[in-house]
Amino acid sequence: MKHRIQQFAVAAILVGGVVGCSVTPHQDTRYTVQDQFQRSGRFALSVEKNTGERDAVQGGFVWNEQQQRIQLDLNNPMGSVLARVVADEQGAQLHYPNGDIEYAQSADALVAQLLGYELPVEGMKDWLHGQTGSRPVSDLKREQDQIVYFQQDNWRVRLQRYDELGPRLLQMNRTQPSQSFSVRIVVDY
Repeated sequence: MKHRIQQFAVAAILVGGVVGCSVTPHQDTRYTVQDQFQRSGRFALSVEKNTGERDAVQGGFVWNEQQQRIQLDLNNPMGSVLARVVADEQGAQLHYPNGDIEYAQSADALVAQLLGYELPVEGMKDWLHGQTGSRPVSDLKREQDQIVYFQQDNWRVRLQRYDELGPRLLQMNRTQPSQSFSVRIVVDY
């Protein structure tokens, strides 16, 4: 049970916008692949199944991105490290404190492997930068030349409280027949 909770927490942070294995140039890019991008903050994820059962997890993260390599440290609410995720063009690895390692071809595949359902991890990397990426979007809304709302891959995404690096508050929701997802990411710095 404890390992399942850790898997859920790790998947939550992956879902929370923090891991993507590919770096794709975007038309409105405000950074280059050579730049270092670092964010730290908190996340909360809840999944409500149509049976009424609910899973929820929260914690913290430290995200370091340089060129095509991403390292993500995941913390529980008390600050202890739950896991380290390393992703690059070769794939994704999840390192647990006990030495166990999970491998997958991509961050999306890693989440599917851990939880048994797919989540748009690769898209969330763009969302953390305040971008939509190359996949189709609908209901795109901007304020002061910043993206504040859109729908992509059946997710409703709201980006708020921008600083020079991107949004400091990300809220994502998705409803499907068997379950509903709600993700909230708060960037502290």
